[in-house]
Amino acid sequence: MATLTQCQIENDPDLQVIVQAKNVEASRLENLEASVDYQRDRRWTTWLNPNPIGIIQNLFGGGDRQRAEIQIRTTEAQADASRLNLVEADIRTEMRRQAIADQIQADLDQLAQLETELTAEQKRLQLFEIYFQRGQGSPAEYLNFQNRLAQLTAKKENLTAKINDICEDEQ
Repeated sequence: MATLTQCQIENDPDLQVIVQAKNVEASRLENLEASVDYQRDRRWTTWLNPNPIGIIQNLFGGGDRQRAEIQIRTTEAQADASRLNLVEADIRTEMRRQAIADQIQADLDQLAQLETELTAEQKRLQLFEIYFQRGQGSPAEYLNFQNRLAQLTAKKENLTAKINDICEDEQ
């Protein structure tokens, strides 16, 4: 089960898209954090203004210093949004992995159920063959048993092939 799940996870295109988006978002976050650090380091330069009106604006509001603070806060908000996007990507990745594991478990459960039905149907056919040899039952009933057995066998083979193809797609 774990090997099948791992193979399916490695080959899942949805997870690959999520991982790519997560890598882009991580890169964006790194750039935003570097930008915030740079803006904070350069913030003091807004006071180096030879223009007396600019100095007064910095003291009372509306100057370059306030614009720099707004830009820093805007960049910090973008970085926070980027962090939330990374958390969302982690949640989506985990949900997709769980969905894959659940689907594989459902397929394995269905395969076990088909095997049980197939075994039971084979036993019924054997019993019917004994009755049929003794002159009980009709050929139509016998064909119905054989058709049902063939259908179950085909379903089992298809499901087995589907499960086996999970890891073979990788090779």
